[in-house]
Amino acid sequence: MGTNGRYNFDEWQITLTAHALAYGFLSKALYNEPSADFLAPLFDENLFAEWPLDTDVEHTRRGIDLLAAFGAAWTPDQLALLKSDYNALFVGAGPLLAHPWESVYLSEEHLIFDVQTLEVREIYRRFGLQAPSSVREPDDHIGLELAFLVHLCSLGLDAAERGDIDAFESSLQAQRGFLGDHVLRWAPTFMQRVIEHAATDYYRGVAYLGLGTLETVARVFDLAVQPVGQG
Repeated sequence: MGTNGRYNFDEWQITLTAHALAYGFLSKALYNEPSADFLAPLFDENLFAEWPLDTDVEHTRRGIDLLAAFGAAWTPDQLALLKSDYNALFVGAGPLLAHPWESVYLSEEHLIFDVQTLEVREIYRRFGLQAPSSVREPDDHIGLELAFLVHLCSLGLDAAERGDIDAFESSLQAQRGFLGDHVLRWAPTFMQRVIEHAATDYYRGVAYLGLGTLETVARVFDLAVQPVGQG
């Protein structure tokens, strides 16, 4: 494998694996209601100490510190508090504290199921994917967009393993396009709203890790991160 004329596949495998691990955690943390099965291993094994991306990034370091402190004091009794925080931020019947859908931030009317939702749905379709419940859950939920990035990383890793330069380059172009046209235009503002409104250090920590992850991958793909509060 190693280096060919355009890419060092060994280095890219390390990079894409790290990106996929970060996206995967953030996707699950922001999409699924918190559960003891998900949280206990994270805290019991202090997995945040092994965060795969650069921990010198300020937001990443802040997120790790918050999550480590929360995990050190974690007991299952806190699960109800986390579920309440999750619902108030992302799900509740009343005004949400941090809408998790791209279209709310980027559409003219700030509504869900707007043009951005359809654009994202079409991108998923081109890669053979479909949101698990596109009728009830808009395709442009932050958790689904991050899961799609995991999929694109996997395509790149598979292509690198085969030494398929064209497929590898296509996967990188897809990641760069989806980040630049979608995720980086709204997710920083979403993460900041979570930081401002979360009732627990767990969700504040997740959002700081989210900001740090976006800053890290933006540098890799030479992209700009949308200034927080815009979009």
